[in-house]
Amino acid sequence: MIDRNSVSMQRPPAARAAGGWARTLAGAAVLTVFFLLASGHNQPPSGGRALDALGYLLLVLAGAAVALCRRFPRTALVLVVTALGCYLGRGYPIGPIYLAGMLVLFSMGWHTPRRTAVSGAGLLVIVLTVLALTTRPAAAVLPLIFAGWAAAAVFLGEVARNRRVYLEGVREQTRSRELTRVEQARRRIAEDRLRIARDLHDSVGHAMAMINVQAAAGAHVADQRPEAAKQALVAIQQASGDVLDELTAMLGVLRADGESADRMPTPGIAQIRALAESSGSPRLRTGVAIEGRTQDVPEAVGIAAYRIVQESLTNVIRHADASFVQVTVRVEDDRSLHVEVCDDGVGAAGASASSGSGIGIRGMRERAESTGGRLDAGPGPRGGFVVRAGWGPRS
Repeated sequence: MIDRNSVSMQRPPAARAAGGWARTLAGAAVLTVFFLLASGHNQPPSGGRALDALGYLLLVLAGAAVALCRRFPRTALVLVVTALGCYLGRGYPIGPIYLAGMLVLFSMGWHTPRRTAVSGAGLLVIVLTVLALTTRPAAAVLPLIFAGWAAAAVFLGEVARNRRVYLEGVREQTRSRELTRVEQARRRIAEDRLRIARDLHDSVGHAMAMINVQAAAGAHVADQRPEAAKQALVAIQQASGDVLDELTAMLGVLRADGESADRMPTPGIAQIRALAESSGSPRLRTGVAIEGRTQDVPEAVGIAAYRIVQESLTNVIRHADASFVQVTVRVEDDRSLHVEVCDDGVGAAGASASSGSGIGIRGMRERAESTGGRLDAGPGPRGGFVVRAGWGPRS
């Protein structure tokens, strides 16, 4: 269903203004015709006079005041006070012209501050009361009637204004909530894209580094040690298969039909040992030490720790020229987690990356901080390069 309010809000301001003027003029024209037709049949009061040319002109003036009351309420008030004062002062027959005064006061209550509307109503009542008591002393009830319908008109106008303000506030809150939802959706999409980019970088980078190292090792020993070349090919097959499975799982998240394509468990602390062992090669020995109750580690922290170890091992394979890398994972009694990856390679190469200029180190630091931890990376005290990440009270 199409919302008429939303359609009208989409119209240009000039078109909306023109439409508003057209409706106002049409309504005022109909009301003026009603004044002329209805007042022409009324009999003048005792001592009064029948409608003449000036009387009809005053009826038209009252209709014009109604036409202006929406956009120019103060001008409309002046016109309607003039029209009603002259009409009452000349003793014309009581008729629907007084409805113009009610409409103008209603408009003032709607479109002007309360003080202005009350002042306008007081002015109109005073003028009509003085003229009524002067020209028709016997009609002492007229001042009470004037005061009653003037107060009612201003009150109803203020009620309409309060309702308009309330509805505008509700619409503004609705627009604000909608904008907030849109911004939150955009932020979630951006976060998901960043997470997927990081996972792709870590997974593909690690797998390609492994494949490169194993392929080089296999080519080097293919003639002298065929069994070692076979082991390298098996490692290449496993690494490529793992990354393909993980890519399939990531792409499955993006499927619109909601089908699950997960073929691998969510990476975490439990997969770090297999990750480190699969990173070994004839030129790079790996050591793994996992201590404490790893099952107490939150899933988000476990995933971040896994990715940090994965990226660290990738950097060791690609840049460190190391012969040994040690991965240590320790969960303390207070459930704080500490992860360390150190190698015996070229520390200077890692030191240049530790400044955060490389996407790997920066990505690891962002992963740690996004899950409430911290990460330090730099040359080790005895050479090589050390990556330390921690979560918990002692991090």
